[in-house]
Parts: sequence; structure tokens; C-alpha cells
Amino acid sequence: MNAHVGPAQTLKFRAQSLLAYVLEPVPPLADWFVALDAWLARSPTFFIARPVILDMAALDISLKEYRELLSDLARRHIRVMGAENVGRALVGPHLPPVLSGGRTIDAQTLREDAPALPEEEAPAAREEEPPAASRTTAGANSLIVDGNVRSGQSIVHPDGDVTVIGRVASGAEIVAGGSVHVYGALQGRVIAGISGSQSARIFATEARAELLCIGGAYVTAESTSSEMEGRSLEARLDGDELKLRILS
Repeated sequence: MNAHVGPAQTLKFRAQSLLAYVLEPVPPLADWFVALDAWLARSPTFFIARPVILDMAALDISLKEYRELLSDLARRHIRVMGAENVGRALVGPHLPPVLSGGRTIDAQTLREDAPALPEEEAPAAREEEPPAASRTTAGANSLIVDGNVRSGQSIVHPDGDVTVIGRVASGAEIVAGGSVHVYGALQGRVIAGISGSQSARIFATEARAELLCIGGAYVTAESTSSEMEGRSLEARLDGDELKLRILS
């Protein structure tokens, strides 16, 4: 009897880097969660389906408290893929793996560290539910959205600037590693400078934004002066504060 021998199976694996968002909880945790909930009220889908790392450097908590922290985050649809600066007591089965060696990135680092890949293998900017309107890329680190961004849609481009030639509707979201330019009515949420750029700015020709944020500093529609509504605006960081300036 002749036995049929199939081809030997090979195990394939590879290393891959990715952009992760780092949350740094600080004591008291109750107050930190109040600030987090205020953020999620303005941008409820920001962390959904995105890799999140916890930096535990500012916390000295027990294993029980650590598990409660993870559970509280999970209830907010924030799934932790790993943790940095974790003590030995917080390491074990069914807990996020301990990560080390990561570093804060900026747009220049992304350009310098990016491997020289063939064009068809180059990693694309991550976008969620992209608009039906055409999209073009102007240069390696800029994304142009030629059309409106509808409510519920999210454009995420961590590698550089985003320019929208159209309207950003209420409930829509733009997230950029660099600056954001909106040539139209801005009614949704804009988060700029997520790559760590302190010089990132937000420009809008007709500002009615639900949220403007750069580097963790943000303003909401409720906290914005009524004289700025519907005007052409620039938002930029001034220290730890977000400053708005009327352009016209």
C-alpha cells in the first residue's frame, strides 16, 4: 500500500511595528476616569478597535486594583494590548503582556525609520469608514480628502497632515499625526498632533466644531466663545493650553 505524503507545512511569522495609543493613568484613579469619560463623551469611538498601551509608571496599585482598572477600561470599549512600567505583582496569566523598548514617535521619526519597501508593500494610512469621495495623497506624509466627511465616519492618518476639501459633519472625526486643514464647515471632531508634534495646528474656514484637540489639550463647542462660531479659525498649542485665533 502506498501512503500519500502531503507537502510539509511551513510556519510563517514576521515582525511588524504599529502605531499604538498610550494611556497614562494617574492617581487618584476616580478623577482620571472622570477626565477620560469627559473625553469619550466628545469622541466615543476614538479608542474602539485601536491598539492601546497602558503606561503604569505613575501608579502603585495592587493586583486587585489593576484588574479593576482593566475591567473599567474594557467597559468603556478600551482593550489594552500591553502595559509598560509594570511591577512584578502585576504580571501573570490573563493580564496584558509587559512591553518595553517603545518610544514616542513624531512625523520625522516615522520618515527616518520607515524601511525602504516597494511601493505595493508600503503600509497605507489607516482609515475607518472612508468617505465615498475621492482621496489623494499629496506627498508621503499628507492625505487629501476631496469631499465631505459624513457623520459617523472617521479618518485616521498618523503619518502627517490631513486636508479636507469639503465639510466635516457633526459626528464625524479627523485624527492626524500633523496638522488638519478643513476647507469647509467643520462641525465634527478634529484631533491633531497625535504623533507628538507640538507644532501641529488646526485650520477651518467655518468653525462649528464639537471638539478641537492638539496634544491632549482641547476645547469643546460649549467652551468656545460665540463670537468664534462660523468664523475662519486657527487652533494651536500655547504651552499646555489650546489657543484659538480668528483668521477672518
